[in-house]
Amino acid sequence: MTPISKIIAAAAVCAISASMWSCGDKKKTDSSDKNETSTSSSAETTTDVTSTSEKETTTASDKTTETTVSSTETSAAQTTTTAAATEKPKEAEKKAEEAPQKGFSSSFEAAKAYYNAYLTSNADAVYDMFCSEEMEGYFAYLGTTDLLQGKNAQVVFKRSNVVNAIKQSMKNIHDIMAEKSDVPADKWTTSLSEDLLKATGENELNDFNKTLGTKFTSAADCGMVYYKDGNDEHNFIGNGCAFVELDGRWYLSYTSIMHSELITYLEDIF
Repeated sequence: MTPISKIIAAAAVCAISASMWSCGDKKKTDSSDKNETSTSSSAETTTDVTSTSEKETTTASDKTTETTVSSTETSAAQTTTTAAATEKPKEAEKKAEEAPQKGFSSSFEAAKAYYNAYLTSNADAVYDMFCSEEMEGYFAYLGTTDLLQGKNAQVVFKRSNVVNAIKQSMKNIHDIMAEKSDVPADKWTTSLSEDLLKATGENELNDFNKTLGTKFTSAADCGMVYYKDGNDEHNFIGNGCAFVELDGRWYLSYTSIMHSELITYLEDIF
């Protein structure tokens, strides 16, 4: 039975045993007074007119200067604002491009990353291969059973607990390597090849999605993988795994590895 088949079967068993988200401008007042008769001499009148004209010209000039300065300042402010507004989207796009893409392009690429993480003891890399949708579905499923005895799944399966279980699983693999050969673990290889990945049947995948409330479009199981030392003199069958596809990206199946590989190291929490 494949890892995915095992969890579906386990789910059914657990379910059976357990049940039993303005300044408006002021109006100008027309002057009704008649112009006063000038008693000044023509020379004085000319002087007054000239003086008034100069004042008006100066005032107009000052207003023009003020208006020009004001317009320049406003234009500069608008330019600065526009530049700032333009920069923010670019920065957001840049950060989005720099963010690492989750998942893998194929189940084989995901499998290679999985076994490489085991060879190099990188437990965090394994944890980061999980799909959040499947994790949430698994936690929700557990909530319908009595397996956790009322405990919060988010707390029980918090990252540190799961990473610790992965580390223990890796240590077990490395201990076997040490018994088999003097070759360091990071020098070992695996017998992984694309033909070892078997596509999950449609009916089985539908049952899996129904149990967890997920919408995976494909799945694949990988079993009978051998760890081989660098001298090809010693080998042993290693841990199996399964992968699921969502929106064109492949992830390590959280539910499957939890029940096929990590359950041994998490027994104390049930």
